[in-house]
Amino acid sequence: MMNTNYVTRALINRQKRLNQVKLHILALSISVVTVITLSILLISFSTEANDRVHEPAYKYYKSIEITNGDTLWSIANDHFDSAYYKNTREYVSEIKKVNNLTSEKIVAGSYIIIPYYSTELE
Repeated sequence: MMNTNYVTRALINRQKRLNQVKLHILALSISVVTVITLSILLISFSTEANDRVHEPAYKYYKSIEITNGDTLWSIANDHFDSAYYKNTREYVSEIKKVNNLTSEKIVAGSYIIIPYYSTELE
């Protein structure tokens, strides 16, 4: 009789522990799914916010007069925009290309065309 009660209690306690383990596994699964869902939502919202910050830019050209002491490099440094060009050398290269220049020699009093970007449609 004592042995039967002991076995019965042991079986009941084992079933309770199994039920607790199942509940803990369920709670852990729900927590993991919730964390993953919130992470995806957070990433989605931050991506949308970044998309709004990056407005489209339009490329334009303007003519400027070369004054005494100007060089292609000084003009490029004055108008260089790191958002659209890797470095000043790349910008100078584009200015030369746009103006069909084969050297960096420019003459005061003449005009050159320089590219620039704007987010406004002009």
